[in-house]
Amino acid sequence: MVRVWGSLGPLGLFRFLSGMNALALALWACGLAAPLQGQAQPASPALQASAPTPASAPVPPAAIRWLLLDFVPYHVIDGPNKGTGLRDIYLGALAKRMPEYQHQLEVSSTERIAQFMQAGQPVCSLSTLKVPEREAYTRFGAEPYFMQLPPVLIVRRGYAPPGGWKKRPGGEVSLVELLRSGEVRVGTLPKRRYGQALDEALKQARTARPEQVLDFGEYGLLSGLLHTLSRKRFDVTLGYAIEVEQLRKHQGGLEDFQYLPLAESPPLIPTYAACSLTPWGKQVIQAIDRLPGMDAERSRLREQYESMLPPEERLVYRARMAAVAAVPSSASTLAPAGVLTPAAATAAAANASASSSEARATPR
Repeated sequence: MVRVWGSLGPLGLFRFLSGMNALALALWACGLAAPLQGQAQPASPALQASAPTPASAPVPPAAIRWLLLDFVPYHVIDGPNKGTGLRDIYLGALAKRMPEYQHQLEVSSTERIAQFMQAGQPVCSLSTLKVPEREAYTRFGAEPYFMQLPPVLIVRRGYAPPGGWKKRPGGEVSLVELLRSGEVRVGTLPKRRYGQALDEALKQARTARPEQVLDFGEYGLLSGLLHTLSRKRFDVTLGYAIEVEQLRKHQGGLEDFQYLPLAESPPLIPTYAACSLTPWGKQVIQAIDRLPGMDAERSRLREQYESMLPPEERLVYRARMAAVAAVPSSASTLAPAGVLTPAAATAAAANASASSSEARATPR
């Protein structure tokens, strides 16, 4: 063999090897021979990206971490009724219409939701109240998916401040005046928001009279706050009557409470889907805004919410929503399911506030 190589000379040897390589490549292309050197050759980067092998796993869809708050009846996070909250059911219907995403549920707190969104993490929530400070790091839906009654003042039944309740003609009390009087201590969840006017009143009181506003930790949330109120650690708190009534149904040891409407509360609170203020969050919210078939889900959500309200609040809610529905379509964007712009809701419901306060029974 050595003699053959030598007799060919350098030029002949080069031509011989080139011919052999060409033959081998032709046979390999026809599937009749292995590649040169007997080793598999890597595909080009373009082929690797566009033509994965059958054994490769499919790329998983992008994930949305839905952050849930431990507030019944909106979210039920444990027990035999887990996942049956108002927003749990609505979120389930929403997720079914977004199969391009993985939907991961995570119990959180208002403080952690703010932290995650400020950090630009891929998180969303159905429980983030739209207030100016949050718009700096939160992308909200174009329209509210739901309207609910505003927060009320929650007190132990039979309690009154030393100077009595200074009620307005419609039965409302002013949180600003109550704090200014110095007669009550207010217990709050520090990161929960109640609307711009109420938030500002609490903020000013924390600065001017810090002993009047007692902030309690997030964990345990409203349940822990109400138990602390029952033990007379403070005199009043803020929240939603529907939350308290549902807790009293499902938990023992909670006494009966009285609910007083607040002068600083708007007639109705719009509720939006919300995600981090990032390109990803914008894409998710735009997808949610375009989802088909959600009108029926919003209508169902409203009916379920209304059925859970205490009787006197149910009358108030119906009156205010009827006033909103009566606004001509040219003046509002009332959807078939009762979703509307905040401006239209506020204007229409404000006109109904006086009449609805007459429908309200003695506050509970």
